[in-house]
Amino acid sequence: MPRKKPKLSAPNPAPTTAPFAPIPHPVLLAGTLSLPSASRSDACRNHCLSLSDPSSATSVCCYLLDFDPAAIGREILVLSWNYLPSIRQNEDAVLEVVRWRLGELPGPVPGPTFLTPIPLTCVDSEPDLTTRGRVFGVVRSVSVVFSVPHAAQKSKADGGGDLVGFIAEMMCCGCRQCKASQPESEHDHKFEVEKFVYFVDWASRWRPVLARLIARPVSVTGLRKKMVSVGKKGSYIMLVSSAKTMVAWCPSYVGVPPSYELPGKCGGVYSGIVSGIYMQGMLVELDEIALLLIDDMQLVPPHSLRVGAVISVKKFRLVCLNFAWTSVVLLGTCSKTSITVNSFSLVDSKCHIRAENNSLLGKSVNSLDLSSRFWTLLLTSCFKQKFKLGFKKEIWGSRNVTSLIFIFVHRLE
Repeated sequence: MPRKKPKLSAPNPAPTTAPFAPIPHPVLLAGTLSLPSASRSDACRNHCLSLSDPSSATSVCCYLLDFDPAAIGREILVLSWNYLPSIRQNEDAVLEVVRWRLGELPGPVPGPTFLTPIPLTCVDSEPDLTTRGRVFGVVRSVSVVFSVPHAAQKSKADGGGDLVGFIAEMMCCGCRQCKASQPESEHDHKFEVEKFVYFVDWASRWRPVLARLIARPVSVTGLRKKMVSVGKKGSYIMLVSSAKTMVAWCPSYVGVPPSYELPGKCGGVYSGIVSGIYMQGMLVELDEIALLLIDDMQLVPPHSLRVGAVISVKKFRLVCLNFAWTSVVLLGTCSKTSITVNSFSLVDSKCHIRAENNSLLGKSVNSLDLSSRFWTLLLTSCFKQKFKLGFKKEIWGSRNVTSLIFIFVHRLE
């Protein structure tokens, strides 16, 4: 007999299968593409750019297919698009840009070079001697934007308060030329040295750009070396962005070797069609055969992760669960996970922004391993479906760490 798939509760709200309502006449949008502002929602600051009208103060969060870093700071013409209005408070509407092209430049177009600068530079206000650090390498992973407190001795006058930024993991070239100056050709580069670059403060807005350059060579200059404390694990030297930091990418570089991950580590790439979204966006079904578990509260999925979209998941933990009645391919997220949208959904399906779970059950789930976490969420979904509980209803529970998870419903409202 064929094995049955695990029964999950219906997505909330249920997606529709109706296509987007077309506008009866052609509509051409034009605007300047820039980095997202710090006031945008977490989903926009991590994944989207901003399309603004120079003649007014209006702007909209947007996500582009076929992204080209050369579009940053330029006028683009949007030829085909979808518009997702905001359906909740404190959330941004999103423009899904399907087809677009660059606007015309007033002067001559510069010729191709090995390294093409991305106009992300902020105000230059620091001395040269402290910002001479540079790296040239392949972007392997990009963390989400997060905040950490300054050292205790820092005061507000010295720039105290929380630091907002993200970390890019890079495999860098260690040859003499790359250490001393910008590379001018693609010959004799070996990306073998692992380094981490902390893009902080104003540079934290660059996260959507760096995330789209994963597996591509980039050059980062104007970096400082700083001592970073990581809890009880000690202190480490890290390259940190400054007001002089600049980023350039290699449009024509070929021959980047694939990265190999150790078994059990966070790695790999999976591309597929979103066939279902459950548990308020915590569980995403791909191709009806794999389940992506987004249980990290800091990992905010993009707005365009909707039923029918084609997405790529980079850096995950792969676990194959074999139960008596079914087998499940489970993709677990980690701090290095990146989700990009390759093709937008053709139907008017809703986006699912995962809500924080501060309940007793939600806190206990975070302490479980990946397979137990999935099993607990599956049982919770079945209970909510069986007793018709809303997602805001509390289900109290406890766990037995030796084998199974026992859920006790103390209160049914």
